[in-house]
Parts: sequence; structure tokens; C-alpha cells
Amino acid sequence: MAVQPDELSGPEGWTIEEAERLLESLAGVRSARIVARPGGRIDEVHVLTTRAVSPKQTVRNVESALLARFHLELDHRKISVAQSSDEDLGEPDADVETSFLVDRELPAGEGRVLFVDHALVTENSRIEASVTLEWKGERFQAAATGADLPRARMEALATATLRAVEAVYQAAAEEDLRVPLGLELDGVKMVDAFERKFALIAVHALSGRHVAHLAGTGVIRENLDHAVIMGTLQATDRWVRGKI
Repeated sequence: MAVQPDELSGPEGWTIEEAERLLESLAGVRSARIVARPGGRIDEVHVLTTRAVSPKQTVRNVESALLARFHLELDHRKISVAQSSDEDLGEPDADVETSFLVDRELPAGEGRVLFVDHALVTENSRIEASVTLEWKGERFQAAATGADLPRARMEALATATLRAVEAVYQAAAEEDLRVPLGLELDGVKMVDAFERKFALIAVHALSGRHVAHLAGTGVIRENLDHAVIMGTLQATDRWVRGKI
């Protein structure tokens, strides 16, 4: 399983924290997250940018920076770029949509489920969270509701993400007969570790009579919502991809 501790060192003595700081210094980059294995093998690089630099150029910049500074050669397919539709990446206000768009020029690779955007709408002390995912060029949207409270908001975002992932699975299941799949949120919690804050998401994955206990984390930088969604996708990604 991939891990993301700050002080995980690679073969050349670099750390994830150093590499993320390097990427965050690149033009247009607002935040960066690296997923690596012990020993320094990088599995994924997630970059959130403004629209000042194109996603394709950002990918080149990431490849060049890692190679020049740490002598790391990285397959461009491991780099995902999300662009913010709003220059202010702070906590979104009520009734305001916050969107993170997937780079259309980057290959999804191995049928990966991609995060496209999300929206939050509040009314009468209730909140509705909707999440849009993409799989093989098709988009899937799902929503969940809850009280307009911090924990309930995180739970609604995570649940909406799970419902969208289930929609992806159902689309794949139409091609043949598959065991029904269900994803249920076990809990969402903010935790402190390695001098950072993380959104920790626990999920029960039900396939027939089998139940798997999954967990994922998202680094909380400027945007808590984004961390919850990405942590939920991390929790379910490999398990679901193994079934579609």
C-alpha cells in the first residue's frame, strides 16, 4: 500500500516533503501531493494549479524539476493535474460551487476514476454535496445531503463520492454479470500527523457476502473539501479498479 510520510527518503536522499515543496514552487502550482512507496518509488503525483499555466506544460515542468533536482525520472502518466476555476482556493462559501477540472490531454491509465468537480449548496441549515467523477471519458455525478455542520459536511462529500464511484461500477457491470457492490461510509475524521492535517476516511466495501475495510487520506492544504474527496477516492481506488 502506498504511503505518504513527509520524511520518506528516496534512493538519492530526497524526501517527499522536499519534493512537494519543489513542485509547489513551480509556476501556477498552488499545492502538490506525492504518493510513494518505501524506497522512493513514486506511484502518483497530484498537482492543483491556477489557469496561469496549461496542464500539459505543468506536467513537463514537474518532470523537469524532479529530474533536475533529484535525478528522478517520472512517467508523465503518473502525474495528474487539476485546475481551479477560482483563484481563491480557501474554504468555499455557502452556495458557491468550487470546481477542479481534470486535464483532458492526460491519459487516464488503467481505467482510473478521475475527480472532475464538486458543488455545495446550503438551504435551511441543510447542505447538499454533489461530486462528479470521470471514467473512460464518461462522467458520473452523485449527491448526498446532511446538516450544515463541519463533520456532516465532510460526511456528505465523502458519501457523494462513494455514490459516484458506485455509479462507475454499475456502468462497468452492464457489460457482464457482476456481483453487486456497495460502498458505505464508516467515518471521516481530521487527524494531525507529521506536522500536517489530514482527512482520514474509512469505508466498508461490500461485494456479495464479503466485506472489506478500506481507508484513505487526503492532505488538507487550502481546501478541506478537496482533501475529503481525494481521500475517499484513495480509499476505494484499487479495490474498485480490481473489479472493473
